[in-house]
Amino acid sequence: MTGDFAGKAGWAGQAVADPSPAALLRRHWQSLRGDGGAPPQRERIVPRQLAPMLEHSLLVERAAGGAVLIRHAGLMVCAVHGLDLAGRPLSVLFEAGARLRMLEAVEAVLDGLQTVEMALHSERGMARPPLRARLTLLPLAGRTAADAAAIGCLDLEGPPVLPPRRFRIERVLGEPLAPRGDGRGAGASGAGPVLIWSRP
Repeated sequence: MTGDFAGKAGWAGQAVADPSPAALLRRHWQSLRGDGGAPPQRERIVPRQLAPMLEHSLLVERAAGGAVLIRHAGLMVCAVHGLDLAGRPLSVLFEAGARLRMLEAVEAVLDGLQTVEMALHSERGMARPPLRARLTLLPLAGRTAADAAAIGCLDLEGPPVLPPRRFRIERVLGEPLAPRGDGRGAGASGAGPVLIWSRP
């Protein structure tokens, strides 16, 4: 995916020196990882430490019935839908045909198996320009498997004009985490991001 995902600062097309919100979030997530590179504990995430990317951030967790719920959504994430997204399923941000693939990717993150980055596209409509975005999701460990969550960031390549906007998935990249018990804990596999799926 081309283009700079720098949030509001990049909407006017001016040069943006600061890293994207997703890059800032990933750097913070890496700094909190435990021994052996295990995913950070959920309670170690402190909102004030996310200030530079808070408007673009979201926290998701499993719910009964296999749904993935949004527990926190920053202002720019909510602006895409036009409503407060806290307590709503993550699927509301996606077209119906993309929801199963989204759930498959998110489940792998919630299981602590990988990080995920999705390239997204919202179609042009009447008086509505096309909108591209990048959704990054990073695993968080809980006290139990049921407490596992993922912290994420939605980088937008423009303003979300005339919400609600819903996205199709153009590409899914995953970066595997090393399995527990291999002597390295649950750290990065070293393989780097791999293509999981791409629209034909």
